[in-house]
Amino acid sequence: MFQFRWKASFMAISIFILILGGCSQNMEVSAEEIIHNAIESEKEVSEYYGKSEMKMFDGEEMIEESIMEEFVSGNDRKIVTYGQSQGTEEEIELLNNGEKMVMYNKSNKTAQEMDTTAFADYQFTPKEFFQRMLAGMRDSHDYEVIGEEEMLDRDTFHIKLEAKEADSLMGDMELWVDKETWMVLKTISETGDSKMESTYTELDLSPDFAEDTFTLDIPDDVEITNMEDIGSTESISAEEAEEELGKAFYMFPEEAYTLNDIEINNVETVDRKELNLTYISNDDIPMFFLSIFEAPEDMEIEASNVQIRGNVTQYEESINAYYWDEDGLRYVLMITNPDIEEEILELTEDMMLSSEL
Repeated sequence: MFQFRWKASFMAISIFILILGGCSQNMEVSAEEIIHNAIESEKEVSEYYGKSEMKMFDGEEMIEESIMEEFVSGNDRKIVTYGQSQGTEEEIELLNNGEKMVMYNKSNKTAQEMDTTAFADYQFTPKEFFQRMLAGMRDSHDYEVIGEEEMLDRDTFHIKLEAKEADSLMGDMELWVDKETWMVLKTISETGDSKMESTYTELDLSPDFAEDTFTLDIPDDVEITNMEDIGSTESISAEEAEEELGKAFYMFPEEAYTLNDIEINNVETVDRKELNLTYISNDDIPMFFLSIFEAPEDMEIEASNVQIRGNVTQYEESINAYYWDEDGLRYVLMITNPDIEEEILELTEDMMLSSEL
């Protein structure tokens, strides 16, 4: 699962999943005007420093809190996150120059690197982020501009999004969008009993970065391993995968998306074999990943308001992943492209056993 999570974590950082849709007539500035201004604006932010806080709640209980610092200059991006997750303090640094990403976990003294050229199309400016937000879920949410507020000495539109369906996967959201740069400065997202808040506390659009900003100080005794080399991994056929798992498993039919590869990963840390399936578009771009392994008895699924194939499903918002157990196997679906999320979730109902494909 570690290899799978690496792909997911990178995409979760590179693609912030917030989507707008709908219409409002209540403000002097309509939502349609905001959309038009964002698309027509020539203002691009390619360099900035930002610091934000993220809190995640389960009901009234805060279960995760972290701080993220962003250093951005053209293709050079550095992200530092530190905080508490599941009772454990972590500090992680990521450096990406558009071709390679290196992650250094200061907490456990490990470092990995990966080729990111395949994800070049997913590295967006704030304006491009906002434009992509508008591209999806136009039919699933109503939105309205409920105010104009000031944040960090900047003027923002306060936009409220309400899901049309009570069981919507994305739930209700509120966004505070900077009028000039179209950066989302604050987000509140609620789905069922889960709530996520993300707020910029500092923002500098004209940063004076030090020469060593886009470097990582990794100790000499820390080995930098390749993400693709973690564990023993090899590409296999569906028939071979069945033999490894000891049973057939559910797969997506290859219609709109093609199965590019099935990898078997021997996860030494938990002594299990794990399948990693990569589905790609017609342009050979990875669109979503499916990880399959024997359902662990000590890792129960935490119910959410989502069900996949009639099964209790856990949703992990930080990496946009869905977990469910079926016939003794644990399935983990990670969708990297927010524009197709609803489509892929609907496609899960068409999944078929590998022995039948």
